[in-house]
Amino acid sequence: MGREQDKQLYDTLRRTGELLQNVRPVEGESYTLESILAEFGSGAAEPALTGDLTAPDAELYAPLREEAPHPADTAVTDKKSLRALLRFPRRPARPAEPEEPDEPDEPDEPDEPDEPPTPETDDATPAAPAEDIPDRVRVRDVMWDTVDSAMAENGDGILPPHEPLGQRIRRLLTPKNEQQREARDPRDTEELWAPAPRRETPLPPEPSPDDALRVERRQLKHLRRFTLFAAVPALSLCVLAVLEAFSWLPDIWWDDDVIRCATLAAGLAITALLSPDVWRAAFAGLKKGRFRCEFAAAVTTVVTVAACVGGAVGFGMGQSPAAAAAAVLSWLCQWGIFLRTAARRQAFHQAAVGLTPPYVVGPTAAGACKQKGTLRGFYHLSDRPDQAAVWQRYTVPMLLLAATVLALVACLTHHAMYRFLWVWSTMLCAGVPLGMPLFFPLPLAWLQHRLSRSGVALAGYAGARAVSRGRRLVVTEGDLFPPGTVAFNGYKVFGEERLKMLSYAAAVSHAAGSSLYPLFAQQLAGEGGFRSQCQDLQFYEDGGVGGTIHGETVLMGSAYFMRRRHVALPHDLKLQTGVFLAVDGVLCAIFVIKYQPSRNVEWALRALKRAHMRPVLAVRSGNVTPRLLKRKFAVDAHPIYPDVSTRLALSDTVESRGDMACALVYREGLMPLAETVVGSKRLLTACRVSSVLGHLAGLTGLLLTYYFVSVAAFATLTPLHLLSFALLGLLPTVLMAGLVRHF
Repeated sequence: MGREQDKQLYDTLRRTGELLQNVRPVEGESYTLESILAEFGSGAAEPALTGDLTAPDAELYAPLREEAPHPADTAVTDKKSLRALLRFPRRPARPAEPEEPDEPDEPDEPDEPDEPPTPETDDATPAAPAEDIPDRVRVRDVMWDTVDSAMAENGDGILPPHEPLGQRIRRLLTPKNEQQREARDPRDTEELWAPAPRRETPLPPEPSPDDALRVERRQLKHLRRFTLFAAVPALSLCVLAVLEAFSWLPDIWWDDDVIRCATLAAGLAITALLSPDVWRAAFAGLKKGRFRCEFAAAVTTVVTVAACVGGAVGFGMGQSPAAAAAAVLSWLCQWGIFLRTAARRQAFHQAAVGLTPPYVVGPTAAGACKQKGTLRGFYHLSDRPDQAAVWQRYTVPMLLLAATVLALVACLTHHAMYRFLWVWSTMLCAGVPLGMPLFFPLPLAWLQHRLSRSGVALAGYAGARAVSRGRRLVVTEGDLFPPGTVAFNGYKVFGEERLKMLSYAAAVSHAAGSSLYPLFAQQLAGEGGFRSQCQDLQFYEDGGVGGTIHGETVLMGSAYFMRRRHVALPHDLKLQTGVFLAVDGVLCAIFVIKYQPSRNVEWALRALKRAHMRPVLAVRSGNVTPRLLKRKFAVDAHPIYPDVSTRLALSDTVESRGDMACALVYREGLMPLAETVVGSKRLLTACRVSSVLGHLAGLTGLLLTYYFVSVAAFATLTPLHLLSFALLGLLPTVLMAGLVRHF
């Protein structure tokens, strides 16, 4: 049974319950098989009522039919009393429990006896007075009331919708805290088919932009110092790996395992000590049960140092551990933390420019929309984890476990447990991708650096995901034609006063909220006029507005709108972007409006077209149409031009204050908005693709290392070969991050 049929069934049962609210059974009347068949049988006549149906009886029934309440005005309030009233004749009903009356002025009704009522004969007494004759109760009504009562006690009876496989996988991969944050309120029985509103959880207090900026600056200074210091020993180990591969080191390096392994262990230990934030993040994630790249780097460093120590005491079989790859991984984790902090510092620097930003970008049902500014939620959104970090909670334990198991299998198979530490460290260096710490911080830092030059601050991964969720972008007249690109080039009046027509145009544009009102107001003030008052404003689908001014019907809009309203226009008219004014169906004035295209808007439209995003025109002027945009900018961005009611609603949404600051915008025009939306979309793509390719590279390195160890090809697993393979897996991450800088 479909949802529509379930809804119809529920509505039918609810209306039946409302109809049975004031129904009372006939006292002393019983239901027999003959009466039921006479009422519901095929072709049977209506059963006769007790008593003689005379004219006075018909007059008594008439007021009952007239005073019957409408089903919409009644509601089932007491289910116990309703069940007590509806009885079958063969089964005695229990007496209803006495209840407190709702109003003290009305007396309680006496309980009915437990014995079933005795059937009356045909020689019954005359009909009772009108106020004592109740409505008749049918078996069909009893059946529907029974079903209604069962549904009321056991729920609404509507089966839950089938959950798609993709939604189930997303629910399994989403952490519990985010599931609780995105949980919706339970649905009410009166609104089963309406979308449940999202539960609004109060956000904890946020620090001020100045305080947040001060903290990020101090943290960035600390990270910059340690990142530069840790790069020295990591680079030294890389140089040693190159010199060792080409045999450019002295003989003592090859003859003495203690010197070689101690040097590698010292360089790796110094790199680890100069990366304290990596260890701090690893221990913090370990306490919370969230294993990320920092934990993988810490485990790899510890195992590699242990392998160096084992090689120094004679368990290395002359093979050097891959200390260079482990040191580079630890340094990249430190650099990833530095990049994330640098991006937050730039975003908070933009937020600290003023107390309240002029605009924010947030998600709406029509797409990403630029609204009035607010700082609510910006700090918490920028602090939420990204998609790569969420995936690492599951992939990092799997990679570490796989490397450990394969190392044990390889050593047990060849009965060489003495080289277990070397094999384990080699598999960890090849299996943990170097790009893991940079999957999200690198493209975020590059994108935020570009957006900062356009006066935009992005609230991290959560803000980018909310902004780029849809493929539409709500734009207004001010975005397409910023101030200075629309000019007033004079006007012509036909048979009316110039000042009067200019006053009428200013009144209609002001009432309609058009972006042309400042032009009319400036011209009217220059000529010394005053704006009139427009009443009964009405918008038309044809691209115009109308109203009443001083008792005259005024229409204002484009030439197409005037033709649709049967207003005669000059035959030699060649004006394409003019505004026409008609009074009582007669053309009275033509205002010449000139739209100048902007290079920034043209670039933004081309960027939206390349990103396969469609702008939604939330305009109030009838001149701004998809045809005008294509003619002025020579770009067919395939904009969506909704009906007038939708355009008005979207324009009101743009003028309202945003609920959540996903991105802060400090400049006018379409270019900052397009950069924010397109850049956010590319940021998510770079993060996800880099994560997939990086983990595939790590899995490939793990399998290749296991193969070389199984065939005893230890000479292939040199430190330079492992470092080169790891750097090759880092290349897709850098290339995908470059997508956010060029679009």
